[in-house]
Amino acid sequence: MENELMEKTITVYRLKPVENSYEVPELDLFAFADILGDEDLSLVRRQPRTNESLLDKWTPSRCDLASEYQQGLPVPDVSFWGSYLLLSEEAYNAFKNLLADAGEFLALQVGYMQMYIFVPQQFAKEDTTKTVRHYEDGFECGVETLVFEQQSLADKSVFKSELYGTHGLFVTDSFKVIYDNHNLAGIEFDEDLAGIF
Repeated sequence: MENELMEKTITVYRLKPVENSYEVPELDLFAFADILGDEDLSLVRRQPRTNESLLDKWTPSRCDLASEYQQGLPVPDVSFWGSYLLLSEEAYNAFKNLLADAGEFLALQVGYMQMYIFVPQQFAKEDTTKTVRHYEDGFECGVETLVFEQQSLADKSVFKSELYGTHGLFVTDSFKVIYDNHNLAGIEFDEDLAGIF
C-alpha cells in the first residue's frame, strides 16, 4: 500500500507545433552547420540520434526573424526549430534550471530578440510490452502505441524516443507546469504519443 502511494504515474505529452505556425528564425540547416564549422553537415545530421554536444562548437550568432513574424505575427515563447526547441528569453529564464541536465542551450539573436535553441540530449526508455510497432507491407515504420517505462521518466523533463524517431519531442508534467505557470505560448501538449499529427 505504501509503495502504491509512492509510485505516482508520470504523465507524458508529445509536443506539437501550434497549427499553421512557422519556424521563427530565418535560419536553415546549412547556415546552422556553418556556425558549427560542420562543412559536410555530418554533425547536424547525426546529432539528434547521437546526442553529441554542439555547445563547444557554437558561436553565439544572429539571424533574421522569419518574414511572417516581421509582418506582425506574434513570436511564440516556445516553438520548434527542426529537431530542437527555440525559446524566447522569457521561456529560457523559466526553463533553464529544469532543462540544465536535459540538454544544452545555444544563444541566438533572432532579429531584435535574444533567443535560445534548446538541444535535447536524452532518450527515455520505451516500455516494449505496451508499445505497439506499426508495419506496412511487412516493414516496420513507426509505432501505433507508444508507452515509456515509468522508471526511466523519473529524472526526465524533455526527451526523445528511439522508436518514435528523433523528430518527436516528449515532455513530462514538470515541463508543462512551468509552461502553464508562466503563461507561455507556441506549442501544444498531446497525450496521443504515437500520433503523426
